[in-house]
Amino acid sequence: MLKLVLLRVGAGLLTLWIASAVVFLATELLPGDVGQAALGQQATPERVALLRRDFGLDRPVLDRYLDWLSGFGRGDFGLALPSKQPVVEIIGSRIRNTSALAAITIAILVPLSLLLGIFSALRRDSWLDHGIAGITLALISTPEFVVGSLLALLIAVRLGWLPPASLIDAGMPLGQQLHMFVLPVLTLLAAEVAQTTRMIRATMIDVLESDYVTMARLKGVPEIRVLLHHALPNAVAPTLQILAFNVAWLTGGVVVVENVFQFPGLGLALTSAVASRDGPTVESVT
Repeated sequence: MLKLVLLRVGAGLLTLWIASAVVFLATELLPGDVGQAALGQQATPERVALLRRDFGLDRPVLDRYLDWLSGFGRGDFGLALPSKQPVVEIIGSRIRNTSALAAITIAILVPLSLLLGIFSALRRDSWLDHGIAGITLALISTPEFVVGSLLALLIAVRLGWLPPASLIDAGMPLGQQLHMFVLPVLTLLAAEVAQTTRMIRATMIDVLESDYVTMARLKGVPEIRVLLHHALPNAVAPTLQILAFNVAWLTGGVVVVENVFQFPGLGLALTSAVASRDGPTVESVT
C-alpha cells in the first residue's frame, strides 16, 4: 500500500513538473515582447529595457525557469509584471472569490442534480422524463459563454434585476455581495446540472433494474424504503466520480465564466496574466 501511495505521489509531482515546463515554454513562445506587452504599446524602449533588466527577462530562458522553480518550491511565487506585486498576494485574493463561487455552485448542484436524476429515473419514458432529457441535452450542447451572455442580456440588461458584471469588492463582507454571484452560478449550473442529472438518471435506472432491488420488492418492502435504503446509496456512489471532477474544475477557476462576468477569480487572473505576458503569474495560477 505504501509503495502504491509513493508511486501515485511521484507520478503527481512528475506531472506538475512537466506542466510547469510546458506552461513556461508556451508563455515564452507567445508573440510580441514581454516588456512591451506588460507596459503597453506607448512605453518607450528605455522603460522596456529597464523592466526586462529588473525582472531578469534578458537572461536565458532555462536560467529563469530554474529560478522560478526553486523559488516556487520555497513558497516564493515571484513578482507580477509590471506591478511588482507578489504573485502570492494576487492568488490569495482571487482564491477567496473562486472558492466562494465554487462552494455556492456545488451546494446547489448536488441536491438539484440528485432530485432531477432520481425523478427522471422513476418517471422513465414519461413526457416529464423526455422533457428533462431534452433540456439537459440542449444545455450540455450550449457553450458556457453563450449561456452567460444570454443570461446577462436577459436578466441584467433587459430586466435590470442584477448588474451585468460581478465586480466583487474585497473590502465588503461576502454576505453583502451574494447578488454578484447569481449570474456566474446560474451559468455554471446550466452545464453541470445537466451533465450530473443525466449521469444520476442512467445509474439510477440500472440500480432499479438490479436483482437485489427486485428481490426487495418481491418481499413486500415499501417502495420508499426500496428507493432510500437499496437503490439510492448504490446509485450515488458512481456519481461521486463526476462530482469530484466538477469540484476540481470549479475550484481551479472557470476561465470562460469569470471572463464573461469579469468575476475577479483565478480564471480572470490567468487570462489577464497571459495578455500581459506575466510569466510568474501564469505559472503560479496554472
